[in-house]
Amino acid sequence: MRDFEKPNLILSKCLEYCKCRYNGDKIPDKFVRNLEEHVNYIKICPEVEIGLGVPRNSIRLIKKDDQYKLVDSMTGEDHTEKMDIYIEKLTSELEEEKVEGFIAKTRSPSCGSSDSKVYPEAGKVPALGEKRAGYFTDELAEIFPSLVIENEGRLKNFKLRENFLIKIFMLADLRTVLESGEIKELINFHSNNKYLIMSYNQSGLNKLGRIAAAHEKGKTKATMDKYRDKLVETINVLPDTGKRVNMLQHIFGYVSSDISREEREYFLDTLKDFRNDKVPFSLPLALLRSWVIRFKVEYLIPQTVFSPYPEGLIDLSDSGNGRI
Repeated sequence: MRDFEKPNLILSKCLEYCKCRYNGDKIPDKFVRNLEEHVNYIKICPEVEIGLGVPRNSIRLIKKDDQYKLVDSMTGEDHTEKMDIYIEKLTSELEEEKVEGFIAKTRSPSCGSSDSKVYPEAGKVPALGEKRAGYFTDELAEIFPSLVIENEGRLKNFKLRENFLIKIFMLADLRTVLESGEIKELINFHSNNKYLIMSYNQSGLNKLGRIAAAHEKGKTKATMDKYRDKLVETINVLPDTGKRVNMLQHIFGYVSSDISREEREYFLDTLKDFRNDKVPFSLPLALLRSWVIRFKVEYLIPQTVFSPYPEGLIDLSDSGNGRI
């Protein structure tokens, strides 16, 4: 059983934990609740942190002269400066390399990740038709560009949820490597994550390998920082089916000569079904894992692609509400 480093996650605490929404509500969320034992939450509500009460008038994201501001939806009172001060305080207390992700609140004018409405002003006026990240989220992403950000609505989609989990646990593992200051730990990380990174981007994997291999004595921190930046860039996509098929074929090459003709045919048929969206990715991956264990392929046994996040978080249910 693989040991996992706990990712550090910023969480909009109106999800599951605190009755701090503008109307005094909190939002129950099964995923947030199940994730708690596997992560360290940094629970915040930016609107409460800047002194707004509960309950309160809702705030609104408005756009004037190409500038975005946060204002009281009824009175028009401007809360932008107070939010800027809070964001500066929060980010000065945190280190980007030690915070892996942020679970935001969908449609929130402060914490939305991509679907916050924008208005021309306070009062009873229609929205502009533009949707974007909330003010807090947008500023946070600018300051911490490596942060893996999703909202609780999108995390109801299995593929998006899986991708989020893969990224935050990979980056948490890398955090421990950076803290060790040992180049051998970086090389081990790269080796053990080879096929998981390959499922995102083969070219990026090769560049990461060259960064680790080109390490010079006395420049370990610079090498590690460069590696982390390139890894964040490499996994800043959803792994598509074609890349995953390519990765599975690479692993298959290690065991194909040891299995029977019937097993090879079955695997290739399963791979074809996966390519055509008839079976989940977990099926061909589980077949390969069983052969890797059976034939004791030592190089492949520690590969994180077989267990990229804790098994207790595996949930194939999909509400259909999350959008890719």
